[in-house]
Amino acid sequence: MIEHFLNKLLEVLSTAWGWLMFVGLVVMNFIVGYEKMVGFTVMAIVLDAVWGIAASLVQKRFALSELARDTIAKLAVYGTAVFVFILIDKLTGLSGGLTTSIICVGIILVEMWSMSASMLICFPNMPFLKILKKALAGEIASKLNVKPEDVTAALDTLHTKKNERH
Repeated sequence: MIEHFLNKLLEVLSTAWGWLMFVGLVVMNFIVGYEKMVGFTVMAIVLDAVWGIAASLVQKRFALSELARDTIAKLAVYGTAVFVFILIDKLTGLSGGLTTSIICVGIILVEMWSMSASMLICFPNMPFLKILKKALAGEIASKLNVKPEDVTAALDTLHTKKNERH
């Protein structure tokens, strides 16, 4: 009986798909109880990518491969951090996931900051985003490839050209 089971297990693990399924099941088993935290964090990363695409389209410089690399890097780095904090929660017996909640909230706030800069590039006249304009200058400068002090002028120029076309 056990020998048959081990033979079947070795047969499954002899293929790349078998190993992929094995790793997927181990990861899913590991995050049981943390699904919401992990899901919300991944959702924030994906939303940042969507807003990044929108900002690139507004700037007429769509860079999908760069965005994909950044998103994959974020998923790897953030995923590692969340994995370590889930591990800490499990090792310390914190069933509520306190440390994982804190790190996930931090990641989501960082992503919200990045999304806000992209949103401001897309909608510079939105009152909520205007309030954040000065605070987001550095983030916007990196997204527009300009100096932080040139952000306002760059945004105004970008949207003046857009309004002239319509």
